[in-house]
Amino acid sequence: MSGLRILMVIHTAWSRDLGGPRVQLELAEEMRALGHQVEKFSYEDAFPRRPSANGRRPGRATRIVEAVLTNRSFAARAGAYVAAHARRFDIVEGHQTDLPFPKRRLSFDGLLVARSVGLIPAYRDFQRFADRRWPEPAPAREWAHRTLTSLGRRRRQRDLLPSLRHADLINVSNRDDWHAVAEGMGFGDKVVVFPFGLSETRRDAFLRQRASVEERLANRTVAFIGTWNSRKGARDWPEIAARVHHRLPATRFLLLGTGFAEEVVRRDFPIATQASVVVVPSYRGEELPGLLAGATVGAFPGYLEGFGFGVLEKLAAGLPTVAYDAPGPRDMLCHQELPTSIPAGDTAAFADRLLSLLTLSPGAYAAHSADSTRVAALFSWSDIAARTIATYRSALERLR
Repeated sequence: MSGLRILMVIHTAWSRDLGGPRVQLELAEEMRALGHQVEKFSYEDAFPRRPSANGRRPGRATRIVEAVLTNRSFAARAGAYVAAHARRFDIVEGHQTDLPFPKRRLSFDGLLVARSVGLIPAYRDFQRFADRRWPEPAPAREWAHRTLTSLGRRRRQRDLLPSLRHADLINVSNRDDWHAVAEGMGFGDKVVVFPFGLSETRRDAFLRQRASVEERLANRTVAFIGTWNSRKGARDWPEIAARVHHRLPATRFLLLGTGFAEEVVRRDFPIATQASVVVVPSYRGEELPGLLAGATVGAFPGYLEGFGFGVLEKLAAGLPTVAYDAPGPRDMLCHQELPTSIPAGDTAAFADRLLSLLTLSPGAYAAHSADSTRVAALFSWSDIAARTIATYRSALERLR
């Protein structure tokens, strides 16, 4: 059977260190390994950067401003690229708002797929929920980010329905989003669900580098992965940490990939717990297995994810991981034999569950760790890529 010719479109930089493009980037690698041709059109293709005078990479703030200013025109450039190269591809898979055009405008008669790695209306609904749950002003950093990205959000809201309506197939990453799009929006049978995954090489790295059960229990370290914001639990962490620290003062809290410096994040915690908080604002993907190697348990008090690489990678590291029963993580934790899901927002129950895991016997901890590793292995990129290709091929054959 001949290989498919696939184009992946996304409005962000094509980087493994960003959650959105990482999905398509790693999926593309697996699809190529299966014999398919996969190309991409991303932010840097739409807006090529001229070399800077000093040769340095622009800072985070500069990149955010540039992305906001160019976001509104990305779809137009992506549409023009597809129209110019339409004959070269059997399948075009665009991020959920990046191709809001009918196929005739794209001059494309193959399979057009809209992919969501986090459904936009769900994020809008979370913000409304957050404004009610925490009526006090959000930290200045969150307000600044929301203000800066408001133009892009409005554009994406506008382009979402046309993108989904014109697509032949809609690919979402969790069951909650499937219900929202298939049933709530009425797109029915053209909605499919494919989760995120890890490669075998990635899973092996976590397995190879993890410390012994005895070392992990002795370290009493709770690990979190994620940007420091309300959606991922920043408002709940201070109370969770205070409750754990009160009963187990030796516990450390390792916060990875926060996007903010240690002193900024520590200020959100009660003074009594601040010395126990260790922050790593950013890291390279290949560094994560080592960063998690000696941790004891994972924690993710987040309210909404497309799927949740942070939770999946903590499980792959063999960490018993406590998370809210929320979209994304619930699609992983429902497979556990030893449950660690907590109702969203119940910080007392969350802290109690962490305490119970931190004080397990070595035998019980080893069983929890093995269960976490088993669940992570269910989400293999090679398997997900093969099933995605089969679904796309079947849809393309029906279309033709």
